[in-house]
Amino acid sequence: MDDSDLRLGGWNRPRRITLARILGLLVTVGLVVVLVGPQIVNPFTANVSNIEPLWQHTDETDSQEYNGLLKLRTQEYESVDGKTGLLYVIALSSLVPLADLPLDLEQTVADRVQEETELQQAELSNGRHAGSLSISQGHTAELLQWDASVTGTSGFFGWFKGSDLRVRAAYWEVEQGLVICVAFGTELVRIDEATRMVQSVQA
Repeated sequence: MDDSDLRLGGWNRPRRITLARILGLLVTVGLVVVLVGPQIVNPFTANVSNIEPLWQHTDETDSQEYNGLLKLRTQEYESVDGKTGLLYVIALSSLVPLADLPLDLEQTVADRVQEETELQQAELSNGRHAGSLSISQGHTAELLQWDASVTGTSGFFGWFKGSDLRVRAAYWEVEQGLVICVAFGTELVRIDEATRMVQSVQA
């Protein structure tokens, strides 16, 4: 009998993996992720480097979701007339790279566009692919496009209630996370200006 097989009080039986032990391990890992994860996720900034003459940068906001495991930094740009064009550049960072998650990126972007559209008191329709777009720093963005109708009077386009908006979104992955750009315009020229701004985004 080998000494390594003995313990005080009798034989040293191999430890069995039980459901309680597995659950305990999962709870421990979950707590570590919830408590430490938000401190590990660092937000990054994506900025338009070439603002069109009839546009201006108006705001920057930070927000988080899933208890800080997903962080967003949003740059807001609007047309200088304050009513015909709006562009959001959203830098999204997460604890785990988005490419490693079982996510449909296109649907994730569409959901984000839906949220931004609701904030503008508008409703999306006729969503479609609109090709791709070359971005500075060598990236290629996927383009999505919608029609939208303004349904309320308190959003940015409240004065345009009952009329149609054009909505275009672009998204691409960078080393730090995901960049999502959402442009709203009352006319095609505003959407085209916003698209040129998107092409100059640097993260």
